[in-house]
Amino acid sequence: MTFELWLFTIKRLGQTYDAAIAIYENLPDDQKEALKKEFEETVNA
Repeated sequence: MTFELWLFTIKRLGQTYDAAIAIYENLPDDQKEALKKEFEETVNA
């Protein structure tokens, strides 16, 4: 992998993360709790 491609990939991951956080922050509280529960079940499985 070239250095330029590596930098592009890192930038894209950062943008994806920022978008996910923005979407999550605008969810109603009950949906946030459901996502947290699903995440914890997946991680602890």
